[in-house]
Amino acid sequence: MTKLQGELEDKLTKMLADREQLLAEVDAVRSAVLEDNPKQNKGLIKLIDRVQELDKYIRQHENRIQGIKQRQKMADSNIRRKQDSKRKILMGAMVEHLIKTDKISKTFVIDELDNFLVRDSDKALFADYFNNKR
Repeated sequence: MTKLQGELEDKLTKMLADREQLLAEVDAVRSAVLEDNPKQNKGLIKLIDRVQELDKYIRQHENRIQGIKQRQKMADSNIRRKQDSKRKILMGAMVEHLIKTDKISKTFVIDELDNFLVRDSDKALFADYFNNKR
């Protein structure tokens, strides 16, 4: 997050807190008007109703924005996971290449794999390496 984004989010948070306070005051005014003389203050009641409609509209769009942010986080997470998988595949391909070109000992790699892998299911993936030791 950039400095500007942080500042904007801070301002937005403050404005939302102010909005909550203003809406509470609007509700109090509406209640007072309804108790006092609703016919005389029809315009004020319509204005208050419009403010409440706008607040509902704002809340709906805030929820929509939250959903978009959540989907963006998921997409970023998926991209990172795919990149990580690709790095591991390429690293494995490089190690296989190094073994084939005798730049690294196959015995060394097999011994390291045997020590590194803990689960039997993982070791089963490399069974052909373990069975074909030099």
